[in-house]
Amino acid sequence: MKTVFKKIIHYMHANKIWIIPAIAIALLLPYNTGYGSIGNACLTFATLIVARKSRPALCLLFILLTPAILYIPAGHAYGRINIGHAASLLQTNTVEAIEFIKLNFVGIILCILTMLFLFIFIAKSWNSNSKKGQYIYLTAFILLNVNSYPKRFAIAAYVGLTEAKTEVAILKQGISIKDQFTITKNDIKYKNILVIIGESVTREYMSVYGYPLDTTPWLKNANGDFYTHAISPAPNTFLSLPRTLAIFDENKKEAANNIVNLSNKAGLDTYWVSNQGRIGQFDTPAAIIAYNARHKIYLNSGDYESAKNSDDFKMLPYIKNIIQGKDNKVIFAHMIGSHPNPCDRLQSYPLSFNTGNKIINCYLSSIQKLDTFIKRSAEMLVQDGKPYVIFYLSDHGLTIDDSSNPVRHGNARRENYDIPFLIIDSKSTTHRLIDIQFSSSEFLSKFAKKVGIEYKLPLDIKQTSTNMVYNGTSFIDYESLPTSKIID
Repeated sequence: MKTVFKKIIHYMHANKIWIIPAIAIALLLPYNTGYGSIGNACLTFATLIVARKSRPALCLLFILLTPAILYIPAGHAYGRINIGHAASLLQTNTVEAIEFIKLNFVGIILCILTMLFLFIFIAKSWNSNSKKGQYIYLTAFILLNVNSYPKRFAIAAYVGLTEAKTEVAILKQGISIKDQFTITKNDIKYKNILVIIGESVTREYMSVYGYPLDTTPWLKNANGDFYTHAISPAPNTFLSLPRTLAIFDENKKEAANNIVNLSNKAGLDTYWVSNQGRIGQFDTPAAIIAYNARHKIYLNSGDYESAKNSDDFKMLPYIKNIIQGKDNKVIFAHMIGSHPNPCDRLQSYPLSFNTGNKIINCYLSSIQKLDTFIKRSAEMLVQDGKPYVIFYLSDHGLTIDDSSNPVRHGNARRENYDIPFLIIDSKSTTHRLIDIQFSSSEFLSKFAKKVGIEYKLPLDIKQTSTNMVYNGTSFIDYESLPTSKIID
């Protein structure tokens, strides 16, 4: 045994040039793609040892590892790939790509280093063993990777992209499908109904819910109903909005029974005002749901690239003009909020906090900007003098921590699903904190009850349980998720 061990040591010393890049790849790759473990690091190293003895295996090694290496910037920030990450990739534009690069600089450096190490390793391992020996090592390489994490990653990436494309295609088909609402009572209580759809706001960072820094000075004292345990059904916009704005059928992936169609059927004039922009008419679930709104206003003129300089405050004049109309109406205001880079989203709004981390300061200030947006909207509605109601909820929460990328999407903690939900109307006389847990997949029923609509739907529509969330891979119990330390 000692003789074998000595031979291994001698072999490694004699070939030490390839050891450094091999160790670097073995450590960097699994720990920055969401598969971090000692076992996977050892597997990677063993795969590299075997591959260096066979040219065909080295070629397969390059093909196998490259997709995972290219995912390192996202994996370093968000963990394992899932349908949500795949959907984000499909919908990413130049502006978001640039902002992603700025926010994930460390991950990009790690990606470049890993790819460089891979090239060095292959260059230093390219040898001319006998054909028989090469095929023996090729066979060993294949056996090692029958169920390796790079193979699982490649499959997950393919499945995620395929499922994302399929889900969008099904949602698009839903445009031609009629809703199944049967209105049983129609007693609209408000002249103006404003539904503000926020972007990436985590409830724990709003002072109205107890956060120690004053991020919501107006909401903290406003009269209305503030729900303290609302949860999003999914941790990103692509997955959460259809399940929030529609009675989403999980079997058929259909969102035809959505809030816009219900409002239309109830006789309300429907407006969709968006600061999100769009690439095409049906490029996102939000755009698909918005399709049936009778009036659509996209501040970016259909060009998402102009979203770089978007300011949510620019929606307010449009909202004011709509409020002044005579008909009973519902206005859907889709904010861009803090997404994707909170510092870029502030525009001229002041940076009001000093936590020691600039990006977190920007995020907190973006929530204060949201508070101002809701305040100004309420003031316009009060000034108009007609009965009104404001609904506000976010699509999902975020991960906030003291890492190199401190404000980011995630799916493994409660904060990724913890969202604000509030209702303010012209009849509100007290500030009420409502301490009940509910999923925003129930939003449509709460909306209908509040504005005075009663409806029926077929019984065969399958929805998720209210305490279950879809993390992009499977449905899990929200209560099973850990919490994060709040940064202040």
